[in-house]
Amino acid sequence: MSLFKEQFYSIISVSHTENEFNFTIRINANHAIFNGHFPGNPVTPGVVQMEIIKELLSEGLGKTVQLLSMSNCKYLAILNPNECGNIDINIAPTEQENGSLKAVISIKNDEITFLKAVGVYL
Repeated sequence: MSLFKEQFYSIISVSHTENEFNFTIRINANHAIFNGHFPGNPVTPGVVQMEIIKELLSEGLGKTVQLLSMSNCKYLAILNPNECGNIDINIAPTEQENGSLKAVISIKNDEITFLKAVGVYL
């Protein structure tokens, strides 16, 4: 199930290798969430970025995943949809012995890295 796909963001392109998924998305700057976060200066909430990553990983794997833990997460720049254009999300999952997936994640565009994270998904 997708909370945000097609309403909050749309997928422009997808590519993948055996060990990595690369998505290019565009955020809808007119989405209602930005009415309160923040009027005239939209900022994509961190929790929304986490949900987008989960949705894209689920789509790439063809099965629903849930975030189990986030061992490292750094928000490096404000993700303002009016200023960032297309956004590239790279997810490199590795299966762990216990069946979970450890994923190294980045959100960036041509000029700015917005987020770097390492999460575990089940």
